[in-house]
Amino acid sequence: MKKILMLPAVAFALSAAQALAGQCGACATPAAAAPCGTPCAAPAPAVVCGPQYITQERTVMVPEMRTETRKISVTEMRQEERTRTYTVNNTVWEDRSEEYTVQVPTTEQRTGTRTVCKPVTKEMTQEYTVMVPSTETRTATRTVNKYVTEQVEKQYTVMVPHTETRTGSRTVNKYVTEQVEKQYTVMVPSTEERTATRMVPRQVTEQVEQSYTVMVPYTETRTATRQVAKPVTEQVEQSYTVMVPHTETRTATRTVSKVVPVQMSRQVCVDQGSWTTVADPCNPCCCRRVWCPKMVTIDCPYTCYKTECEEVPYEYQVTVCKPETRTQTINVCKMVCEPQEYEYQVTLCRPETRTRTINVCKTVCEAQEYTYNVTVCHPETRTCTVPVVRCVPEEETFEYQVTVCKPETRTCTVPVVRCVPEEQAYEYQVTVCHPETRTRTYQVCEMVSEEQEYTYDVTVCHPETRTRTFKVCKLVPEEKTETYTVCVPVCVEKEIEVQVCHMVPKTITVQVPCGNTYAYNAGYGCDICGRRGRRCCR
Repeated sequence: MKKILMLPAVAFALSAAQALAGQCGACATPAAAAPCGTPCAAPAPAVVCGPQYITQERTVMVPEMRTETRKISVTEMRQEERTRTYTVNNTVWEDRSEEYTVQVPTTEQRTGTRTVCKPVTKEMTQEYTVMVPSTETRTATRTVNKYVTEQVEKQYTVMVPHTETRTGSRTVNKYVTEQVEKQYTVMVPSTEERTATRMVPRQVTEQVEQSYTVMVPYTETRTATRQVAKPVTEQVEQSYTVMVPHTETRTATRTVSKVVPVQMSRQVCVDQGSWTTVADPCNPCCCRRVWCPKMVTIDCPYTCYKTECEEVPYEYQVTVCKPETRTQTINVCKMVCEPQEYEYQVTLCRPETRTRTINVCKTVCEAQEYTYNVTVCHPETRTCTVPVVRCVPEEETFEYQVTVCKPETRTCTVPVVRCVPEEQAYEYQVTVCHPETRTRTYQVCEMVSEEQEYTYDVTVCHPETRTRTFKVCKLVPEEKTETYTVCVPVCVEKEIEVQVCHMVPKTITVQVPCGNTYAYNAGYGCDICGRRGRRCCR
């Protein structure tokens, strides 16, 4: 019964001793001659383990708006008077007479004889050889590489982005439109009525006696010789070439790929450290465990597969066509010319002088007044409103997002492909040609001569001299001068004020981590107490 009651008292004493030992580890320096069961003799200045920060000044470029004066080019319209000379053509009419000869046509009907070739068709039979192709199916064996996929685990580091929203200020230029009055000159046309005198021609007819010559036709029979073509058929031997196919066996080389395993090694960094027991600097009677890292690089062997190419000979069949010369007899139709006499009639003309009375038309000019309209332009000044755009700066607050990345270690399964060779049977088709004799019927055309009478019309022309009077228009040039106004564009430079953004350096104060912060964050322990994470001496 007494032993059971003593167990809670012993447990309470052990817990109190551990609490006092933890308080002893919080001191920066050990208290001289202080027992472990009591707190530190004197309060030392607090030293914080883990990441520590210092204050530094840094220079940052900050945008600043400034007003600057710049020159721009503006196009303005300026009026300018110019003078130009143009040519006006005045019309002058003149009377002219001329004699001309007219061929008066006369139609005559005549009869003649001609030789006509009529085609006669005959059917003939011919034998010829044709290579008829046929398809054969054959079987062969080939090596096929099959790919086998294996799943392998692999660790990789990923930068995980997260978005932060920030607020900034910027200057925005707004465009304001103003209406400005502007004067310009317009040429306004107006119509004026004027009077002038022109010469008007009038036709007057007179009776005039005229002599003329007429060609009187007469017929005359003549004899001549002409060439008549007669068809003659001859048998001629002709050579022609036929492509005869035959099969040849050839040898070639093809590339076959094989997958071969290869032993390789790579260097891996391994932490072969150990736990070590170290005395507590605050209390030599207390001990703590510290991890001592030891990074060792070792060679790790692994197997990878490489593809090797090998040249393998094989045989294949090819159908090759060779030219072969053959002979055949064909009928060739030739035209042979023979001389033949024939009679024909020729119409000749005799000149004969005759007299006739004709009406001659003369033109008489008379003066006549007429009225015409002329368009004259007068300058007129007008006013219009033109929009002018001006820039006005304005401050605007906006929010923007910044993406910050944090490292994160992940594990994934990667498929690794491995090639396995396998024999496979396949079928292929070969085209083979066999000779076959066939018969065909073709038609041969022969020309047969035949005499035929026909009637044709002959047009005979007789010359006739005539006289005609006509008016000729002449253009007399005349130069005139006029003055007109032109709007000429002129480039003028003007000065305007513009808001320009400049980057100005600015000094700010920031908190920068210092000390062995990387070792603390990596979990190797505090420099003072040697404990990890939040269990250090803070």
